[in-house]
Amino acid sequence: MTGTGPGTPPDPSQYLHVDAATQSVVVTLIAGHPATNNQFNYDGYSNGALVVTVPVGWKVTVQCQNHGTVPNSCAVVSGGAATKPIEPGWSTPDPQRGLEPGQSASFVFTTSQPGSYRIASLVGGNEASGMWADLEVTASGKPSIRAAGS
Repeated sequence: MTGTGPGTPPDPSQYLHVDAATQSVVVTLIAGHPATNNQFNYDGYSNGALVVTVPVGWKVTVQCQNHGTVPNSCAVVSGGAATKPIEPGWSTPDPQRGLEPGQSASFVFTTSQPGSYRIASLVGGNEASGMWADLEVTASGKPSIRAAGS
């Protein structure tokens, strides 16, 4: 799946800022962008179509903004059946309740193990509606963000 709503999905690269010197990266995830049609998306992409890749050992700051019309959250989870973050603090506050429309929050974590994960909204039903991005932690390389298939 690509973006939602009318028009072309936004360029994902605008949502990633890398500082190679400090091995840190900032990922901005805008929930419900745009808030038309299927608003269960991050940065206009749903169902894992947004792919964030980060090497092991990098510090990741996730800036989660809710532009939707319902509560949304951002949490690093192990997969689609997860109901809580991998580690405490790897989510926006109270991820099952979520951020109210117009609210934003950030959290920071350091990647420690290669693997495939998700950044998802843990508000009931949101992830099942497509509210998740793919998070790939690699053994080496550079951070990146892209639309799946590109």
